[in-house]
Amino acid sequence: MQAFAPGIYPRSEQLVQATRDLDRGRTSQEAVDEQVERDLGELVSVQKEAGLDLLTDGMLRWQDLFRPLLEASDGLETGALTRFLDTNTFYRAPHATSATPKLCAPLGERYIAPLPAPRLMTLPSPFALSQGTGVPALTIAENVLKPAIEAVEADLVVLAEPFLGREEATSPSELEEALATLVGGPKLALQLTFCDAREPLEQGLGELPVDAIGIDFYGTHLSDVPKGFGKLLLAGVVDARSSTLEDPRELALFAERLRDEREVEQVALVPNGDLQFVSERIAREKLLRLGRAKTATVEAAA
Repeated sequence: MQAFAPGIYPRSEQLVQATRDLDRGRTSQEAVDEQVERDLGELVSVQKEAGLDLLTDGMLRWQDLFRPLLEASDGLETGALTRFLDTNTFYRAPHATSATPKLCAPLGERYIAPLPAPRLMTLPSPFALSQGTGVPALTIAENVLKPAIEAVEADLVVLAEPFLGREEATSPSELEEALATLVGGPKLALQLTFCDAREPLEQGLGELPVDAIGIDFYGTHLSDVPKGFGKLLLAGVVDARSSTLEDPRELALFAERLRDEREVEQVALVPNGDLQFVSERIAREKLLRLGRAKTATVEAAA
């Protein structure tokens, strides 16, 4: 049993205010950078306290899931302001200016902060990054995501996929070639966030060339997981869009049901998407409860 927290973590109130002050000319970039480091230090501390298996930097400098990659690539740029799914959050949708966009330079420590222990990193999936650009997911994988992954040392790369489960006309097989391009470096996980994964699972989601699959269990029923699922299952059991705090015992019981009823041998407890949709205070407590759920599950298995 594992536990960790991919995706964008909420900024503290102090960092939000510092960023606003910078935009209004009331503070300096150095002051903002110092607050980012304080936020990062507190995030690392709470993950260690929770006993999470892989650390994340929380993507604290990422405006959204795409922006740093767009800014670092030739042939991609920020496009129209777009609502993210059914949330009150907006992002600049990727826009292509070339049929063959390429990453110009690695993202570097500004966007992939060094961490003191085994780490994960989160990137958009090839399908997500290609949405609305007219560029095939395979081209995005080869020219943008692959060099970004190769430049970073990570134990697991989580490819966040918020759109596939909502695209009725798209099947998981359409991602196979693009994902295969990324194989050969760190372990890969494809996480379907904030959606019902029943149909993709029925269409062979678990057969894609990745090491792990992430499922939102607030949108997907446990019985939709194929029996004997053979990959690491990133079980989205913490609701990243609700301030309600989960009961660690209930999370542990759910993990046991995955093992007993669906015969899933490898499980990692995770949020069902970016924790950025709740306050930093709530997100911190959710991480601690995630860790307690992992501990309870391990103790029950012993």
